[in-house]
Amino acid sequence: MAKSFWKLILFIVVISQLIGCGVREPDFPERPGRVVKVANEEELALAILNAESHETILIEDGIYILKQSLVIENKAHLTLRSSSGDSSKVVLQGDGWSDFYHRERKENDPADLIVIRNSEDIFIADLTIREVSHYGIKLDTETKAVKSNLKDINIFRCHFLNIGTRAFKGTAAKDRKHLVGGSVSYCIFENTKMPDTSWLYNGDYISAIDMMYLDNWVFSDNIFRNIRGANGGGRGAIFVWNQCRNIVVERNIFVGCDRSIAFGNPSEPTYYEPGTLHNYDGIIRNNFIVAGDRQGKGIEVVWADNIQVCNNTIYATDPEYQAIHYFQKISRLFIANNLVRGRIYGEGEGVLSEANLTGDMEGYFVNPVTGDLHLTKLAKAALGKGLQISTVRDDIDRQKRKKHPDTGADQR
Repeated sequence: MAKSFWKLILFIVVISQLIGCGVREPDFPERPGRVVKVANEEELALAILNAESHETILIEDGIYILKQSLVIENKAHLTLRSSSGDSSKVVLQGDGWSDFYHRERKENDPADLIVIRNSEDIFIADLTIREVSHYGIKLDTETKAVKSNLKDINIFRCHFLNIGTRAFKGTAAKDRKHLVGGSVSYCIFENTKMPDTSWLYNGDYISAIDMMYLDNWVFSDNIFRNIRGANGGGRGAIFVWNQCRNIVVERNIFVGCDRSIAFGNPSEPTYYEPGTLHNYDGIIRNNFIVAGDRQGKGIEVVWADNIQVCNNTIYATDPEYQAIHYFQKISRLFIANNLVRGRIYGEGEGVLSEANLTGDMEGYFVNPVTGDLHLTKLAKAALGKGLQISTVRDDIDRQKRKKHPDTGADQR
């Protein structure tokens, strides 16, 4: 499969929107049922409130300044998307980039732009969500006394811009019930602003995706740019913790984030019981990661069992960059075929590290500055030097791996 999509999407960068062409994204899935079109904020809120099962709400082009959160509650088989299928043409705007935790808030303040409760098979696509102080999309399992079950939530081709706390957040359920089945794919997460040091945790309490109690979720084919805290201690751009199971993180591109992928947290899980961990049976594969100017970490694995970290390409200008770091309550961790300008290190039981390549790698990559870590002909030490791994059959461009695969995310 041609690689022009990924190369162009990284070269043709406009801060407010990344545009790519070449390899086709998946077609929008068929979502049968009634269609309702809306053209202003009031119609949008009313359509969501009255939505029936198997309904699609199409939002006409425009900028929608929301005065209260959009609450999807007790719904099933609901689609919310732009009428044009172009995220740049439908903008949902919240309460503004600001410090959510230290400012006065009004009733119905849209600090959480979209809230989903007690619903299943929800599909949100082709929207821009911007200028929100708290959560862009919140999967809410703990606010109400009534138990809130969530299943099969999918976010597709959305653009999250300048979200002050979390673009996509899943809360920890007090009954420890998992959010089963879901995905975030072909989305863009970026900040063009940075928190002030007066914000929570000195301005470092910021992330793009922060999810708990997930089971069988996929985060794939997304782009993350400049998810950073005031002091370089921002949380993971993809941060999954609190007893998550069967999580796949693949084919994503991270540029300039303080911490790109975090499986787990050095603190114990919420509602901790002896023996519980943050992550079980997950895989991190075929991702491009370019460190920010303040370095930080590429991949962090903490309190985890049976995790694979395979065929990722990680680049930093500083060879001491913490490219892959694992520590605290680690067991059955497999680290293989990673191509890294930085360090792979940590401590744990049952850690197997094989066929990883580290070093200077001068000239190995097409354009590290923009995040294009496709291999050049100079990357001879990486070509055909990887292990065959049954769970990594293709590369970041969905090209088939060879019998002797290349090291890193790209199969040249």
